Amino acid sequence: MSANFVEELVSEFYRIQGYFVQTNYWIPIITTRTRIQNGKTQTYKAQSWTDIDVLAINDKEIHIIQVKAIVNEKKVANKIIDYFGKIEDYLSDGVAPDGVNSIQWWTEGRKIKRFVIHEYYSPPSYLQLLRDNHIEVVDFQEIFNHLNTFVDKKRGLKVFVFNK
Repeated sequence: MSANFVEELVSEFYRIQGYFVQTNYWIPIITTRTRIQNGKTQTYKAQSWTDIDVLAINDKEIHIIQVKAIVNEKKVANKIIDYFGKIEDYLSDGVAPDGVNSIQWWTEGRKIKRFVIHEYYSPPSYLQLLRDNHIEVVDFQEIFNHLNTFVDKKRGLKVFVFNK
C-alpha cells in the first residue's frame, strides 16, 4: 500500500477501468555520479533504485504514472523527463529486479504511455516542457472528479459499518 493517498486514488482510477495496477514498483537503475577526491573530479556509475508510483497495464497499453505535488521548476521538469527515460530503459531490458526473470510480456504488443499527475497549480511552461517530451500531464482534480462521479453513480453497498 502506498503512503501517498493521491497514488492510491490514481491506482483506483485505473482499477475501475479494468487495468492491472501495481503501486510503488521498485526498480534498479544506473546513475552517473561525480565526486571530488584529493582535488580530482571522478565520474562513476552506481546502481541505485527508483520506483514507479503507479504502473497500469491492460491488453493494449502500459501506463507509467508519476505523481507529483507540483512541477514548479525547470529542474523538476527535467528530472521527470530523465526519470521516464530510465523507466523505459528498464522496461526495454525486459528483466525483473531479480536480474533473472523476464518481464518482456509487460510491453509486448502494448503502447507505452507516460503520465505525470500533479496535485497543485504548476506553471504552464513547465507542463509544456513535459508535453514536448511525450509525457501526458493530468491535473489530479480531473481524476478525483471522475472517481467522485463513479462513486455517486455506483449501485450497491457503499458503506461498511464496523462492530455492528
